[in-house]
Amino acid sequence: MPQNAARVTVIMPDGQELQACLYERRRAAVGWQYRVGITGWAAGSGGRAEPAEQSVWRDARHVHPLEGGDYSQIPTLVTPTADGRQAWTVQDLPHRPGHPGARLIHVIGCQPHATPVTLEQALDILRQPRTVPCLECHAATSLPATADPPPPQQDHARLTEGERHTEDRQ
Repeated sequence: MPQNAARVTVIMPDGQELQACLYERRRAAVGWQYRVGITGWAAGSGGRAEPAEQSVWRDARHVHPLEGGDYSQIPTLVTPTADGRQAWTVQDLPHRPGHPGARLIHVIGCQPHATPVTLEQALDILRQPRTVPCLECHAATSLPATADPPPPQQDHARLTEGERHTEDRQ
């Protein structure tokens, strides 16, 4: 476990409690969120299942500290810019057989390899086909309510679950 990380309990949607590694926290428009690493399974060499960590942002109500844990070294991301506006990033998801490429708009810090964009750029990009706000970091709630709604063809349902997030968050 990295030195600026701590162990936590994560409450899953079905009520399971899993031990996870807490990497960072941020104040978002929807409240505090925590980036945790949860060990799951992935296809390994020879097609065998092997343990693999998946990094996800979870709302505060789903992450609980462990008794005696030291959380003082956990990095805290600041999402508002100096003038109080939110900052965003855009992630290009490549074309794969059977899945056309797509783009995701994130709150800054959600996807470490995404490209930073301004408010105006984020809104312009969202108006393009096959572009949606990230469901995991609640990017849509951090964008101004006065933004034009995306056209119907930009529905979240048009992206498969695998296209919404890549597994390169480690």
